Amino acid sequence: MRKFYGCILFFISALSCGTQSEKVEQAILKQLDCYPVSTLQDIYKNFYQDKFGAEHAIPNEVAARNYLMYELENMPQIFDIHPIEEIGWRHDFVRVHLAVVKTNIVPAEELLQAFLESAVFTAAAQISWVEEWAEIVSIIEKKELQIENFAHDKDTITQLLHENPYVALHHSDVYSNTYHPHYRIIAKEVYRKRLAKYFVNIQ
Repeated sequence: MRKFYGCILFFISALSCGTQSEKVEQAILKQLDCYPVSTLQDIYKNFYQDKFGAEHAIPNEVAARNYLMYELENMPQIFDIHPIEEIGWRHDFVRVHLAVVKTNIVPAEELLQAFLESAVFTAAAQISWVEEWAEIVSIIEKKELQIENFAHDKDTITQLLHENPYVALHHSDVYSNTYHPHYRIIAKEVYRKRLAKYFVNIQ
């Protein structure tokens, strides 16, 4: 249990200085440091979620509640994860792992309501997602980061974006099988209002 608590990533980078490109680079390196088997598809998902939040994942409240209950009942008992973590370079959203419900830190209904409230939040559309993603890929290429199947995934994602400039992707199979991601995307403003109180006494 202590190992689980020790993995919590609070918002240490939220106040980091630097240009947008520097922040994007920091976010990429953080993703690869925390999740070394990440593919380009997983990096895409990270930045996409921070730009668009979770609206695409919420058909309605009943469905959202039912799926949360199903996931809680069927997820593996794995706690060597990051229960709270920033995503993207803006850090407008966080991932809250369902382990915080399984270990009775956060009530399931409270997490659900935070998730539903977060659907109205999106990042400011200063540039299109296609342009933003192109910059992310460019930074990865300039840094010569070693990412498995990079060229293939780059071409696949480019084609998908050509067909739909706002396409959402799942985690890659290797990421899912390695890290068993079970989380909800919460707007940071909602996290502070609804969920932060549950973590005050956790060291």
